Amino acid sequence: MRELNKHFAIKFGEMVDSRLIWYKHYFKFCDEIIEHMENPPYWIIELATTKYIPEATKVINEYAYSEPFEEIPSEICDFFIACLYLRYNRREISWATFLQEAGEYADGTQAVKCDCEWFFELLNVYEDSEFSKGLEKNQIKKVREIFQDNITEAQELYRPFQHYFQEFLTQNNKNK
Repeated sequence: MRELNKHFAIKFGEMVDSRLIWYKHYFKFCDEIIEHMENPPYWIIELATTKYIPEATKVINEYAYSEPFEEIPSEICDFFIACLYLRYNRREISWATFLQEAGEYADGTQAVKCDCEWFFELLNVYEDSEFSKGLEKNQIKKVREIFQDNITEAQELYRPFQHYFQEFLTQNNKNK
């Protein structure tokens, strides 16, 4: 079982906030922790029944950013971009949507490897090409080169939640 430290919680919160995962991914995760721990953390208990993404993010972040404060990982903003990339990679969002959301996020945080103008310029060129598949492949290659470490980390953290998602679906299909 994963250590439920604040460093994990910060990244977990980014996965939820980016909408890479939602309650169908984390309910079973929380249930497993509650089942196996004698005194599960309160934030896990609360999250186990929270579906609304902004409220779930709030629950996680209240723990992650509570006292005693820990240093926020410097790559956390890049991790969020990697989560968006994984949403694109599983075909949940389009390339244009990825670029738009990444640009908006970079503009709001100003702590991403590439500033908002970089993402918006890629988007402008992509739109001007009438959404060329060839250009999209070239842009994907650029993004992967810059964010590869972050994407790899996001994939590793996301992998167990794919299993929890399938468990959730299986259980709900049995209950129908």
